[in-house]
Amino acid sequence: MKELHLNIFNILIISGVVQGFIFSLIVLTQKKYITTNTGYLAATVLFLSLSNLQYWIIDTNLESYYPFLKFTYLPWHWLILPMFYIYVTKFLFHEKAKLKYRMFLIAPFFIVLLIELVYLLTNTTKIGTVKLVSHFERGIYSYLEFASLLFNFIVIYLTYMTIKRFEAKPHEDIIKIKPETSWLKKLIYTGIIICVFWAIGISLVVFFNVNESFVFYPMWLGMSILVYWIGYLGVSKSLKLQELLSLRKNRENNVANKHATSKENAFIELERLIKKEQLFLSPNINLHDIATKLALSEGYISQLINKNTDYNFNDYLNKLRVEEIKVLLANPEYNYYTNVSIGLECGFNSKSSFYSAFKKFTGKTPAIFKKEVQNL
Repeated sequence: MKELHLNIFNILIISGVVQGFIFSLIVLTQKKYITTNTGYLAATVLFLSLSNLQYWIIDTNLESYYPFLKFTYLPWHWLILPMFYIYVTKFLFHEKAKLKYRMFLIAPFFIVLLIELVYLLTNTTKIGTVKLVSHFERGIYSYLEFASLLFNFIVIYLTYMTIKRFEAKPHEDIIKIKPETSWLKKLIYTGIIICVFWAIGISLVVFFNVNESFVFYPMWLGMSILVYWIGYLGVSKSLKLQELLSLRKNRENNVANKHATSKENAFIELERLIKKEQLFLSPNINLHDIATKLALSEGYISQLINKNTDYNFNDYLNKLRVEEIKVLLANPEYNYYTNVSIGLECGFNSKSSFYSAFKKFTGKTPAIFKKEVQNL
């Protein structure tokens, strides 16, 4: 049995693993850290830590003391960057990654897991007869490592383009936004460096038969650095940017509300003018006259009326005229006047326009309305 192999490097690696587990536990259980996206950040750190834990077991020869550890291997490294990509998408755009992207990102983990399970079962015999095959040995695992490397470079590229797409949005405070996204890009650059170390390590093992775990120290230590970095910086930056975007959204809503209030006040003033001065009773009143009185543009007044009443300018005036006519038709004192006279007096310039508008807004003719309201 090989001796347990401990040195300063794998001590640093296991320290990062413990840190990652603690960080993930805190983020997932403390309400002040839970947002719509920090769960994915915690998952990123958790899978980093689980992956490094398995590498640590390899490097320390711990599997010599506990052989079953060889068969507890899961390809966690296929989930690290997918979780980070989903985190960045939700963090910056407050949206879920599209289903096809999530399937593309997560499906490889299960595919690889199935491949390794089948390979393990078809290449093992009874313990003690033939040495068991596990992921620590050469063969299909080397190919899967190269496939994982390529997959991670693809996800890194997608993540980087997502950040660039966010920065390209028309933020009025882009100077404030970019510093809060630059740390994400720095994480990506660090991830690329780690992947390069990973590629070098795999190449040394596969092509040069350097069967020593120390060739992966740069990668493992880099992953430990990522754990510390994300743990101490990620959540604070995530919360800070979320607060910044929330502040901007609230400010924009306040501006929009003030603008809406301003429009509402403008309509109140418009309606007060038309009703108080009974401008609608004049058959010659037009949009230009009202715009001049209020010192507003004709187009703006049309928008105010349409937005607040769902009528155009002419229908709005005719509606007010019909309401006035209904009051007069209901009053017996005006029975000596013909319906047409009342209609013309209230602003209509012809019998046909009067009858047409009255029927439109009441569903009845003036005569029927008068008969019903006065019980004649």
